Parts: sequence; structure tokens; C-alpha cells
Amino acid sequence: MQGAERWRRAAWLAVLGLAVATAVEAQPTDRPAGPAASLNVETFDFAWRRIADTFWDESMGGVDWQKVADELRPRARDAADNAELRLVLQDMLSRLGQSHFGVLPGRGAVESPLPVDDSEETGGCTRALIRAVAGAGGSAASDAGPGFDVRFIDSTPVVSRVEPGSSADRQGIRMGLEVVRVENQNLAALEGCLGLESLDPWVAKMVRLRAVEGLLYGDAGDPVGVEFADRAGDQSMFELERTHHPDAVELGFGNLPKMRYLFATDVLETAAGRVLVVRFNVWLLPVIRAVEAALYGESAEGAPAVDGVLIDLRGNPGGVAGTAVGVAGYLLEERVVLGRMKNRNTELNLVVYPRQISSAGKKIEGFAGPVAVLIDGGSASTSEIFAAGLQDHGRARLFGAPSAAAALPSVIEGMPNGDLLMHAIADFERPSGERVEGRPVVPESPVSLTREGLLAGRDEPRDAALAWIVSELKRDGG
Repeated sequence: MQGAERWRRAAWLAVLGLAVATAVEAQPTDRPAGPAASLNVETFDFAWRRIADTFWDESMGGVDWQKVADELRPRARDAADNAELRLVLQDMLSRLGQSHFGVLPGRGAVESPLPVDDSEETGGCTRALIRAVAGAGGSAASDAGPGFDVRFIDSTPVVSRVEPGSSADRQGIRMGLEVVRVENQNLAALEGCLGLESLDPWVAKMVRLRAVEGLLYGDAGDPVGVEFADRAGDQSMFELERTHHPDAVELGFGNLPKMRYLFATDVLETAAGRVLVVRFNVWLLPVIRAVEAALYGESAEGAPAVDGVLIDLRGNPGGVAGTAVGVAGYLLEERVVLGRMKNRNTELNLVVYPRQISSAGKKIEGFAGPVAVLIDGGSASTSEIFAAGLQDHGRARLFGAPSAAAALPSVIEGMPNGDLLMHAIADFERPSGERVEGRPVVPESPVSLTREGLLAGRDEPRDAALAWIVSELKRDGG
């Protein structure tokens, strides 16, 4: 599962077109057209035409699409191989300034995507970082990790969660530590390496987070060197073993690459009632059945077995949009529209029907208790569709930080050279009529992680959401 598969996994999860074009720009060459020149041009023209025909805005968002073709087609013709051609295509796609546009290597592609070395001339931008940004690094949704999550607090990467029993846990890594270096990549160099200052803030956050994940994640069993710093600035280097979570299940859907699906629940007994906490890493169809079992028990019959629900979507990059509709059906008492997908000619409403019959064919009552949803800058696509829809219908209170603002419906299709083109085919509007793309979903209760809180072992957004649920249960019960 290396080479092409890793490219494909990472490309689906991030705004890679923007990231690649910013991190490294392929330079024009005087190379004469080789035997592959015709295929290069055919592939370029295929991608250009598909976008021209399917982009939901006939004005192309104000971009002179013909001018883009005239500028980049010669570079595409002269590309030495598919890896170099991908850079040209990514450059083209980045001009649209949208998420869910990218080029994924075809099956069997193993060539290195970028000829970047680790010398001082790169300003501390190692080959590993550039590969991660280009989509050739690891993915938190698919690959093995070091046992901890990373979030940025005031541009500082810190440990936000440690997986019990992991290599990081066994070696004493704790929340709140700064992640200084991954192998030989100093994370302080990210801003300059990735050109984040030139990107929209919502794009920069996603690119930065995905780049770090690309460095940390990889093949199971492989070691990764990570340097941490405590609050006093004292630094220590650890060699951590990359592992998959023991409960993760490998799943796929359609043309999407296989991912490691992980669904976890916890039931907290409070003075006001039982609160279900749900966390999963990607929206795939098994989520629907898992939510049902968590709400009603394995028998899935009758009234819900809990009084309040907290759904943690932090770091969840999305997945199958229909899954969000299915989950929402357990939480809503009337038929509503969760959002709308629009292309040039049609509009598709994501209609939620209240769930009255379980997957086992038994009668169930909809869940009517308080619902809180946690989001942050890593919550994208289907996570945003779900959070925005419940927020607009007044069915959930959102906690945490603004989302990734990347929620476009997309497809993946083959190109003449064997690579894959991922492109959005519609725009998305939340029930209020506002777009989500480029406009983060903003929580009613903004609660940020703080380094002090993490060092003290506290998850402040989660604590705030739980406190609200308990207060709602007390108010309703009083």
C-alpha cells in the first residue's frame, strides 16, 4: 500500500491543488517535446475540458479558463513524466481556488513526485515535507500513526490527544507538548515552506494540518522520530512506532481508496442523565448502523438508551454525504433538508426523514434530547454538511473552532495517461442558503484548545459541550 495508493489517499483528504502550487512551482523548461508529448497534451486537454464542462459556475468563478490553458499547455506538453505533468495539472486546478480538485496517480505509479532535496537552499523544506504536501505522505484516515493527534494553537503544533496503549503513550508523551520536529523537518519552517501567508486562512489551516499528518503517518511497524518541547522549552527526541488502532477496520467506497474506519463511543453517567459521546474518523456507511446501536443498544428497539449526545467531528475530513443524512434521521422529528447540491442545471436536496424503524425492522423513537457537535479546522466536507445542517435547524449546538470550509461534492475519473482526476461537480449550500466552501461553519460556542488546558489533561471544548448538555438536561428535568 505504498506509492500510488498513498498519493490517492492523501489527495482525497486535502486541498492538494492549492498546496502543491504554493509549495513548489514547476519551472518552464527548454526540453524538446518527447514521444510522450502527445499523450501529455491529450491528458491536459481532457482535464481542462472536464472542468470547463462540469464546473457549477459557467463564469468559472471569474477565472479566464482559456487563458489558463494557453499558459499551461506548453508546460504540460514538455513534462518529462507523469509526476511532472501532475504538477502542471495541479497548478491549473489551483487557479479555481476551491477544495476537492486534485490529480491522483494511477494504479502502479511509483515515481517520486518532486525533485526537491534537503539542502539549505530549500529553507528547511525537506523532501519529505514537499512529498507530504503533494499527497505522497501518510494519511491519518488510512495509514499507521505514532499514537497522538496534533492541533495548532496560535500556529504552534501541539499534542492534542494521546491514544491509550500506543507507542506515544508508553513513552510518556502527553497532551500539550509542542511538536518541534518530525525526522529532519523542523515544523517552525512550515509557514515559509508552504507559502501559507499567501493562502486564504481556511486553506492555510487545512494544508498545514495535512502536511504534518503526511509527515507523521506511514507504514505500520515503521519508526518515526519526533522531537517534542515542554512549556519551558526543553526538547527531547523520541522514536515512536507507527501502528494502526487495534479497532480500526479497513473499508472502501466506490473509487475512493481504502481507509481505516474507526468508531468509538463512551457513555458518561452524570447527575442529570446518561450522555453518549461518539467519535469517528471518516463518514462511511457503517457509521449509520453504529450510531443506531450506540443510541438504542444492540437490540435497536424502543426508546433511546441515553439522555444526551455529543458527536465529536474534530479532525474528521468527511466521506460519503449520504451517511450524514442517515445519521441525522435519528436526531430529527420532522422531514427537513440538510443542504443542497447545485450544478449548472439541477439542484439536489439532501432530505432527512425521521427514522422510525431500526435497521433490524423494529419500531424506534427518535432521539429528542440535547445534541452537541464538536468541530475544528480539521472538520471538512460531510462533517461540515452535517454540522451546518443541524445548526441551521436548531437541532444541535456547535462547540469548538470554525471548520475547514471545504464541502464540495466531487467525483474521480480516469484520464488518458492513466492518472485520476478528482474534481467537484457541484456547489453546496446549507439550509440557510449560505455556501460552506470558503465560509467555515462557526460554532455558537467558540471554545479553543489551550496549551495550558492540555498540559493539565483537559479537553476544554469537550468539557464545555458536556457541561452544556448536562445543563440542558437539568433544565428540562426541572
